[in-house]
Amino acid sequence: MSSQITMLLIVKTLLVLLLASSKYWCVNAVFLSIDCGGSDSYTDTNSIKWVGDDAYVRNGESQLVQFSSSLPEVVNTLRAFPTLRRNCYTINSLDGGQRILVRASFYYGNYDLKNSPPTFELQFDGNYWTKVNMSEYLSLEVVDYEVAKCTPMLLLVMLSSGKAGLHLELIRLLDAYDREWAPGYGFGLEEVTSEAVSIDVGSAEDSPPETVLKNATTANNTLEYIRLITNLPDFDVPVYITTYFSEVTQQKLQRRSFQLCVDDKPYSEPIVPPFGSVAEVYITNITASSNTSFTLVATSDSTLPPLINAFEVYSIGDALTPGTHFKDVEGLAALQMQFQELLAWTGDPCLPSAFTWEWVECSTHGIPRVTALNLSSFGLFGSLPDFSSMDALVIIDLHNNSLDGPIPDFLGSFPMLKLLDLSDNRFNGTIPTSLSTNKKLEFRVSGNCLSGMSCPPLPPLPPPPPPPSPLKSNSENKKAPPSPLMYSNHKHPPPDEYNFDDYTTTRTASASATNIDISNHLLFIYVLFLSFNLF
Repeated sequence: MSSQITMLLIVKTLLVLLLASSKYWCVNAVFLSIDCGGSDSYTDTNSIKWVGDDAYVRNGESQLVQFSSSLPEVVNTLRAFPTLRRNCYTINSLDGGQRILVRASFYYGNYDLKNSPPTFELQFDGNYWTKVNMSEYLSLEVVDYEVAKCTPMLLLVMLSSGKAGLHLELIRLLDAYDREWAPGYGFGLEEVTSEAVSIDVGSAEDSPPETVLKNATTANNTLEYIRLITNLPDFDVPVYITTYFSEVTQQKLQRRSFQLCVDDKPYSEPIVPPFGSVAEVYITNITASSNTSFTLVATSDSTLPPLINAFEVYSIGDALTPGTHFKDVEGLAALQMQFQELLAWTGDPCLPSAFTWEWVECSTHGIPRVTALNLSSFGLFGSLPDFSSMDALVIIDLHNNSLDGPIPDFLGSFPMLKLLDLSDNRFNGTIPTSLSTNKKLEFRVSGNCLSGMSCPPLPPLPPPPPPPSPLKSNSENKKAPPSPLMYSNHKHPPPDEYNFDDYTTTRTASASATNIDISNHLLFIYVLFLSFNLF
């Protein structure tokens, strides 16, 4: 099965983590790191292997960014999408049983010299993922978004993360789950370093790397509390949050004890961070939004202020929308195999409904069906392939092209068809009886080379393609690959058997994933933590 990741306007890097069925996500993991806008394969200074994106995308332009000298090599190029409403990256090596983590990174870098960062949506397999507004971030900031697709039982096994300590840059390669632990920066907080020679992480079910527990953030006194800024949306969603605590000094005469509170109500028992190991506390089975308060408050017997080493935030999406019906996918794939002009359209043809392919119309109830083909004036040459599997078609408009050969018999087999427009082409021979005798069909066939007609003149030849540019993708100069739809959908079962067990879990925007503020009972001070994810 293919997985389509739909991105509008601009994308910098794409990492796809394919995870075979196993107890843990990290077992038998396969990594694919795509340098968007690049054509070469290389290994960076962090030993990450990158490949160019020519094999995974059919549209867009490769561009060079500005102001990237201080950032990794992978940031030097990007792929921008000035045309089409929707553009997809298609990964053809997945099957339906695998669990997937996708991490997409974006960096504007003033590539177009307009100082105008774009806003666009991300979609995953035809489902809404998130909205990206690059103007909300610093011009030199790389912005990461992650989504995981899995079954409900395994929904929260693959984790993503934020680091509460201040001085670490980024920890990724030391994490078996490939979580990015980004640092935070702020005012009014104290950064502390653990005195422990080593920290045993075996007691934490989700195995945080020992390195992220070497540092922590504390309040200044027991009257102050730490508030976790989660970057959740402004509406309630199911969430899963896990927090990690490790004492930084071996306490003998003093005591550090605090509670995790949700909307000022105690959620956990008193937490006493262990020295040399880690305590993990979960927040689950609740809904929350950006207005929900998550705080760490000292207990009455504590002589030391609250402390946190790291935390992770996940929101859980809705059930995935079923993809376009396999019969329609099969027919559209046949058309794309025959006509190279149609290959730029990838991903699910009908989903999301606001971004269907420009030349199709779809039903909006149940499993989507393609109801209209609007291919007028698309410059199509040659004979029609058999797309009779698309038995929900009501309109087929192919007029003003250069289609030739006999009119295929299968065009008379569509049970729902009301309009068939073949005018202004070069069809020859006679009209099939299945069309000429169909009283319910509006059939247009003027301007062809059929028996008794005056054949129109041949259209002018299209201009030759321009020579390849070193800054543009060379994918359009290669032999056209097979249609991306050929492997993009399994056959759907009947609606009453459809399984909605697939969900998505999304980490909130990791460009500001670790935000903490602190206040006392009289003064509420917001302290913003900015995390720069450097891959």
